[in-house]
Amino acid sequence: MPALPEFYALSPEARQVLLLEAIVEQHTWHYARNGAYRRHCDSRGIGARIGPAELVRVLRPTAQTFKSYVAELGTAFPQDCPADFARWLAAQLSVEIAPERWQGLRPRYGSLEALLSALEALFAPEGWRIATSSGTSGRASIMVRDEETFSLALDSFFLAIRHAWGIDLEYRLIFVMPEQTRIAMAQAARFGTEKLGYVARGQVHYMIPFPASPDAIRIRTARTLRPGWRGRLEGRVAAPFMNWMWEHVVMPQSTAATVKVLRRCAAAGEKLMLFGGPIQLHGVALALRREGGLDLPPDCLVGTGGGMKEAYPVSYPEICRDIAAVMRSGGQPIRIRDVYGMAEANWAAFECPEGRHHLPPWVYVAALDASDEIIAAPDAEGILAFFDPFGGGKLFPPFFKTTDRVHLINGGQWYDPALACPCGEPTAYIEPGTITRADLFDESGCAGQV
Repeated sequence: MPALPEFYALSPEARQVLLLEAIVEQHTWHYARNGAYRRHCDSRGIGARIGPAELVRVLRPTAQTFKSYVAELGTAFPQDCPADFARWLAAQLSVEIAPERWQGLRPRYGSLEALLSALEALFAPEGWRIATSSGTSGRASIMVRDEETFSLALDSFFLAIRHAWGIDLEYRLIFVMPEQTRIAMAQAARFGTEKLGYVARGQVHYMIPFPASPDAIRIRTARTLRPGWRGRLEGRVAAPFMNWMWEHVVMPQSTAATVKVLRRCAAAGEKLMLFGGPIQLHGVALALRREGGLDLPPDCLVGTGGGMKEAYPVSYPEICRDIAAVMRSGGQPIRIRDVYGMAEANWAAFECPEGRHHLPPWVYVAALDASDEIIAAPDAEGILAFFDPFGGGKLFPPFFKTTDRVHLINGGQWYDPALACPCGEPTAYIEPGTITRADLFDESGCAGQV
């Protein structure tokens, strides 16, 4: 099996052959071991063996899969029924878990964070890391990754960012995000920088000074509240207070601290990558504008991720223009690049100089039409679907239909050299400005850019 870096040297034709073979093999392996996946396949008339024409039948919706505990348990609060949640979780995984492993769970936990921490402690020998989506609906997707799967996720993310943006150990990394959180992208940043040596070299900064637990995010969005008096307390007291604190304390402190670190790096002539959500980065840009802007050494970069997850009076293109107007690198407007990803995936797609998001070459991607069939063409507009047989690990089958509508070029086995991106990267890519959350999906994953 080729390692992930080797895929960059393969021709589009060679890698598609490898991907299709690996998808078929992984399907057979997971079908025999994963109860939830097997039930899904059986309902679609799919058995243990499939051919290329049946790939679309194995796809499961990302958010509905990882939020299915809500429907199965009848509650959005699994901390109230840990044993039932454990049974749901075991059915999602392609490893056998002895029932006695769950005996250490308490009958009830005070928060979702407490329950997830208890599960990580119980399965510390397997290296469990539990990530969540940003939880803007108040019902977070919950993904378990073991040591192998999590390591692959880190390798995938940092290999792609190095390949696409040239970020290496010479860079200082400034993340406008909390260090303590289960949000998948922030979790990858934290553990990835530790694994690759950035932390040991003192080159990493997290600029939001407070943790962001799934419970705090849920309460702050105020879209899913606890039943009864606790929900009334959350909605009438906790949520307004937390949002006031975010606006008047957390973000002003974060912005001021970020500007201070940026100026220190500029004075030292250090290359840096500033990374965060567009709204948070816009606050930094406005603060720099009031102070006359910032001159940085060559090759610095601003990375954006997560999309626009709340109402904001300034559009994403306007935010980028404001950042470029006040941050200069080597005397030129600083590079600004976006990353598209989702909590449910073990990969991310990084924007190239042409404004296109390139999918990693080890991921098989396709667009689905209104009938949920793969569009067999190199130029396709539809719902993004992906198969990640090499980078997705073996804890659960990494074959998913997202809730994002995209304009996909050169996906799947339909590669047209005439449509290759001018940046020179011979991989599938998403056309600029075409990633939108699909209509009619009640629950969506952590992927849309609005």
